[in-house]
Amino acid sequence: MSRRSTLGSRLLAVQALRAIAALLVVWVHSIDASLFFALPRQSRFFHWEDFGACGLDIFFVISGFIVSQVAVRSVERNTAHRSAAARKFLTRRITRIFPLYWILTLVLVLEQQYGQYEVPWHSVHWLPTLLLLPSQHYLGNVPLLWLGWSLMFEMYFYLILTGIMVWVPRALVRTTCIFLCAMVIVGTLVGIHRPLLVIWMNPIVLEFVFGCSIGLVFAHAQKNGNRTTSIGPWLAAIGAVLLAATIFTGYGKASEQDWIMAGYYSWLRVGVWGVPSALLVAGMVFWNPAMRSMPARLLVFLGDASYSIYLCTIPARSVVEHFWRIFGRFGADIGVLLGAMFCIIVGVVCYLFIERPLMRVFHNWYKPIPLHSTSA
Repeated sequence: MSRRSTLGSRLLAVQALRAIAALLVVWVHSIDASLFFALPRQSRFFHWEDFGACGLDIFFVISGFIVSQVAVRSVERNTAHRSAAARKFLTRRITRIFPLYWILTLVLVLEQQYGQYEVPWHSVHWLPTLLLLPSQHYLGNVPLLWLGWSLMFEMYFYLILTGIMVWVPRALVRTTCIFLCAMVIVGTLVGIHRPLLVIWMNPIVLEFVFGCSIGLVFAHAQKNGNRTTSIGPWLAAIGAVLLAATIFTGYGKASEQDWIMAGYYSWLRVGVWGVPSALLVAGMVFWNPAMRSMPARLLVFLGDASYSIYLCTIPARSVVEHFWRIFGRFGADIGVLLGAMFCIIVGVVCYLFIERPLMRVFHNWYKPIPLHSTSA
């Protein structure tokens, strides 16, 4: 692997792709924020208005690729103590996700408590909000910080990986792929429109499988010294074109989180956005271009900050809506641009002053979460 395009063990091109995914999510929410007050021209440009939701599908594929490889390395380093490896892996995933998520949930609570919205707190489902657990009822409710609905699927993926690390560590990624695919197949046969199953058997989890599969192919190519750089740009280009094509062809209701959380249109989303996202991610992984230019290095930095940018989108969007008279004074489309820039800046500040210090605290010193299992 060329040192020019990596930093430590990271693929910098994948970090840049994470930045693009976060920016797409920010942009779609900036358009949504403007629609309360004006009608930007871009919202009428074919199906551009909700296109940015596909950033989440890119995130899922990247997560499947990166997290599965992290799990494999964790097992390889602790072959004699697989339960210890699983504890460490799960602890690091939980401390990566929850502290910042809880802080920004509290920020949103304070915004809504003292802001322009009256929230019926008795109707808030606190279990999925605080612990990212699927609802015991159908239809389930999204967390108060509603981009957290995607983290429910992330946590499900992490838990499956953790369990398989303990029981089938030698075929970790393959077994994870088989298990998730089997769950989706069973769900398709029995129906997933019921509590818990709507998360556990939702076809959207196949996007993690895509990422895991990319990791398997990439690891095999690295092990055997096969060069993949020639096919990488073609895969990335095909994936990007297929994604962009949906701006003109449409994507039905695949962009709506409520429909996905209810178990509808998930197959459509996997087809129109999941498969192209997998091709795009695979292409960037296999290509692994040098990230030397200033724009490329900026994208890598924003990729590092992508989790903060993603979660800060909703609290920052509330500020944009509250002060829309300032953001939109030069027109709705300029307002969308300024709103997106504000969300990105808030996310970067959050990354620098909250997320990074939290990671130094939790990942340099933490107590592993107990996970009872039989040692190897």
